[in-house]
Amino acid sequence: MQHRTIEEELAVSGRALSYTVGVSMEPLLHNRRSTVVIERPRGALKPGDVALYKNAQGDYVLHRVVGTAAGGYVIRGDNCFWKETVPPEKIIGVMAGYYADEGEQYTPCGSPADLRYRRSLPLRFAKIWLRAFPGRAKRKLKRMLRK
Repeated sequence: MQHRTIEEELAVSGRALSYTVGVSMEPLLHNRRSTVVIERPRGALKPGDVALYKNAQGDYVLHRVVGTAAGGYVIRGDNCFWKETVPPEKIIGVMAGYYADEGEQYTPCGSPADLRYRRSLPLRFAKIWLRAFPGRAKRKLKRMLRK
């Protein structure tokens, strides 16, 4: 049996299913336990959309759009504090919904549950930033003392 890539499946049916790998979108999506529904993008993406693209190493990356820049979309994982800019032509698809933790309950993007989660993102980001602050401050102090 031959399997199609996500790009091929989107070209044929306009929709693809894939499980997630990694922790960058936690707590929404969990490593190898969540399944996402990806659709072809319909027009420009907006902040809050979750975009799928391929990075320079050829790996699929699913991160949230947090803004726009001259070079494209500014995106970041929900569990990350670093941002990157992705050109629009690199975007393969956009998340239409998800099945969390191997469950049968489908949550469409834009649903009340999804919007509640999105509203919690600024607080979640602040917690991630604060949790990482001591390590960042320690590394900066070490660099300053070496000079």
